[in-house]
Amino acid sequence: MDRFALNFEDGGRLALRDKRRLSRAVLDPDLSRLGPDAAEATRVDFGRLGQGATPVKARLLDQSRIAGVGNLLADETLWRARIDPRRPAGELADEDLDVLRRALRAATRDAIRKGGVHTGDLIAERRRGGRCPRCGATLERAKVGGRTTFWCPADQAA
Repeated sequence: MDRFALNFEDGGRLALRDKRRLSRAVLDPDLSRLGPDAAEATRVDFGRLGQGATPVKARLLDQSRIAGVGNLLADETLWRARIDPRRPAGELADEDLDVLRRALRAATRDAIRKGGVHTGDLIAERRRGGRCPRCGATLERAKVGGRTTFWCPADQAA
């Protein structure tokens, strides 16, 4: 279903297709509340991410902390970083945050290069009964930060 479309004089068309009706188009949005872009976030930006008892996945999804991270990218990033998505953000050491930042940058670059976040290594297995692409363990599933989350209990131990 097209949620938004622009038709150009030359016959071209720009459309936002959204089967699940989760997205929206905003012209001239207020970006002042957004955090730094995920692909450009610094160590300082990630230092602000690692605070409090909120699960790290919920912090990654908070657009005021780091902008541009959605549910699939968060799962892929945490899987690459071998960090349990339920882990309180405030428990992450500086080294953990560095690993997380590098994993997010790599996952973002790979998604852009391959044509979308749905191309991530974990994403194909992100379903009931799915297996970890790294070790073969059955993935766990739960709600974290209000979103369905998948992780490997062996590689992303709490």
